[in-house]
Amino acid sequence: MRFNKIAGMLLGALALLGMLFAFQRARVFINGKETADVVVSNNKTYVSIAALRDAGALVSQSGGRIEIQFEPVRGRLQGDMIEGRIGEWLSNGTWRVRVSKIEPIPNPFGPGPGYAATVEFRNLTQNTISLYGSGLGSIQLLDDAGRQLSLAASRFSQQYNSIVRADGFTTRLEFGDASNQLREVGQPDKLLIQFRSTGGKPPLKGFRIFLKEDGASDSGGM
Repeated sequence: MRFNKIAGMLLGALALLGMLFAFQRARVFINGKETADVVVSNNKTYVSIAALRDAGALVSQSGGRIEIQFEPVRGRLQGDMIEGRIGEWLSNGTWRVRVSKIEPIPNPFGPGPGYAATVEFRNLTQNTISLYGSGLGSIQLLDDAGRQLSLAASRFSQQYNSIVRADGFTTRLEFGDASNQLREVGQPDKLLIQFRSTGGKPPLKGFRIFLKEDGASDSGGM
C-alpha cells in the first residue's frame, strides 16, 4: 500500500515536471511576433508590458493607472509608432509632441465639417532642426468611422521653421476633406504623424495619438 502511494506521488511529480518543461519550451508569440521575455510560474506564463508594447499593444500610463489595448492585426498601422492619448507628452528621441485640444471647425478645403487640433512640438536634440528637415512626411486625422481627414498643409508653415535645442512651438492644425465630398464626419479618433527617410537615414518613429479622453478607439483602421 505504501509502495503504491509513493509510486503515485512520483508519477504526479513527473507529470508536473513534464508540464513545467512544456511551458518552458513553448515559444510565445504575441500578435504574430515572438518574444523571449517570458516568466513561467505555477503553470502560468507571464509576459512583460514591454513585450506587449513591442508586439503592437497600445500601452499608456497616467499616474498609477496602466492601460493595455489590442487592435486587430489587420487594423494596425504598419511601421513603428509611438502611441498615447490626448494631453500626454510623447517622444521619439528627436521630437516631443502633445495634442492638447481638438475642436470642430468648417472644412478648410471647402464645404463641410472639419477639425482643428492644438499640437505642441519640442526639439529634443542638441542641434537646430526643423520638422520638415527631420523628415516630417504626413499628418492625418481619422474619425471614429475610419475616414481620413487631410491636413491643410498650406496653413502649417511652421514645419519649415528652424527650432533651436530645447525650444519648440504650439500650432493649430486644421483638417478636412480635400475632395469636398463629405457632408458629415464622425467624432475625432486618432491623429497620425509620420516621418519619411531623410539624409540617407531611416525615418523617425511616428506618433499615433488617440483623441478620446479615455484612450479608446472605435475605428479598426490604422
